[in-house]
Amino acid sequence: MTVEIQGEAIAGEIEIEAPPEKVFDALVDPAQLTEWWGSADTYRTFNWQVDVRPGGAWRCEAQGPTGPVSTVGGRYLVVDRPNRLSYTWNPSWAPGEESQVHYTLEAAGSGTRVSFKHEGFITATSREAHSMGWKRVAGWLQEHFQREDKRQ
Repeated sequence: MTVEIQGEAIAGEIEIEAPPEKVFDALVDPAQLTEWWGSADTYRTFNWQVDVRPGGAWRCEAQGPTGPVSTVGGRYLVVDRPNRLSYTWNPSWAPGEESQVHYTLEAAGSGTRVSFKHEGFITATSREAHSMGWKRVAGWLQEHFQREDKRQ
């Protein structure tokens, strides 16, 4: 797994032992997103609402072990299953700070290489904070498929 700041953006890449279609679905299916995006010791996401089409809205809520509920949402920019997904990112904890998230999924051997980029940050502080978050998110997505492998 790699996650690093590249200029004004955060870029990363992970390998997942699942076909691109399954990985894409994990990025847009509310039940799967609730299952994998978050952890008990950081925050959990819930109440995912998605309209998976270009221009469609998405939104979720998140809450840490002791903190208030926050929200993040946006609009889908690109929906090209199973190859590409892009959306805007509008967090409630930073009003007016819209950025963009882009995923590219490529078959790699028996699995999928997921490349992602988060760009458009207004401040370096926000970019740094999101960089730490993306390391966790990428790990949670990998763990989701490792757990799924064990169930099969």
